[in-house]
Formats: sequence, C-alpha cells, structure tokens
Amino acid sequence: MLSPPAVVAVFDLDRTVTRSGTYTPFLLHCRSIIRPSSFWKFLRGLPTLARYHFGRATRGNLKETMLQQWIAGAPRAQVAAWSEAFAARWLESHIRPGAREAIARHRAAGHHLVLATASLDFYARAFAERLGFHHVIATRSVWDQEERLCARLEGENLYGAAKLEAVKAYFGTLTAPTRTVAYSDHYSDLDLLRWAHEGIAVNPDAKLRREAASHDLAVVDWERA
Repeated sequence: MLSPPAVVAVFDLDRTVTRSGTYTPFLLHCRSIIRPSSFWKFLRGLPTLARYHFGRATRGNLKETMLQQWIAGAPRAQVAAWSEAFAARWLESHIRPGAREAIARHRAAGHHLVLATASLDFYARAFAERLGFHHVIATRSVWDQEERLCARLEGENLYGAAKLEAVKAYFGTLTAPTRTVAYSDHYSDLDLLRWAHEGIAVNPDAKLRREAASHDLAVVDWERA
C-alpha cells in the first residue's frame, strides 16, 4: 500500500476547480478551425443528445457519440498536444480563484491532492499536472493498436456513484488517511461529500445547496479571490 500524508483532499474538476464544464469546450478547442464538415458532424450527434434528454441514453453514451463525431481516430500525440494547449489556456482565465487558493493551501500543508472527475483522462491529467495534483481519477479513454483514440470508454463514465466507487478503489491502495476533505459543486457528488470526513459544496447547484444544510456540508464561494 502507498502511504500518503495524513490528509487527502479530493477535488472535482468541472464547475468546481473550473468555472464551467470542460468536455464540449475541449472538443471545440480540438476543432478550433470550424469547417462545414464539423457542422454536419455536430448535427449527426443530435439524435443521441435527444435520447439523453429523454433519459434513453446515458452520459457515457453521449460522451462516446461526441468523441465519434469530433476527434475519434486522432493519434495519441495529437490528443496530448490538444490537451496540453487546452489546459494551459483555461488555467489563464477559467479557474476559480478560490480553487487556486484551496489547492495551494493543501499543497503547502503537505496534503495528498486527488483530482476526481468524469472528464476524460487525457485532458484531466493535463489540468492535474499544472495544478500540482498527486493523482488523477478520471473516465478512461480507449486507444487502438495504432495508438489512435477510439470512440468508446474503458469502464464507466465516472459520474455520481461511479466516481465515488473509483475514489474508494483508489483509497483502498492507501494507508487509511486521518482525514479526507472533498470538494464539489454538483448534487451528483453528494454521496462523495458525505463519505468524506469533511464535505464542502463549492458554488453548488440549487439541489446540492438545498441538501448541504441537512448533511452538515460547508458551502463556499470560490469566485471571490
């Protein structure tokens, strides 16, 4: 087993560390020169989007469809370059000031920093490396024998319960920490926040804000520098 410092801090990425979701902006970044073919690719993804809206497709299905329509088949080196450029650009203007402060505070205290996100692993790692995280838990991508990106996920999309199970699996490799702190903006992470010794709702959505009081969760505003 690994032996991290006594405190482990778990951060969600989208709308917790960042000000908005990252997946669609990442795909648009990869296709920053919009061509007519890109527009038609977008239109071909609308049926899956509609099925998702009516509960007939999962977030994972939607994520795979968007990969298929936008960047599936790209070489690993190209995806890595897109990821690095995207993370670098977003760190300039899309990171909540309070997130930077919290990450710096935990790092200065010698805590073990974990980024736990439903975002895809290749660009989640780019964010984590730049922000100083020690470990990344993210939705896993699939690559073919020629190291080209496939339009499917390895395992589950790490959203809600799936994210919590992945976090627990990682913690199973660690000597039990004295204290765990978890940060998230979204109701889907309520069980993760309750599981941690200290759960903190960051600029929460309306549903999580309503639940925070009854579950003794702190609520913070990370838009205030």
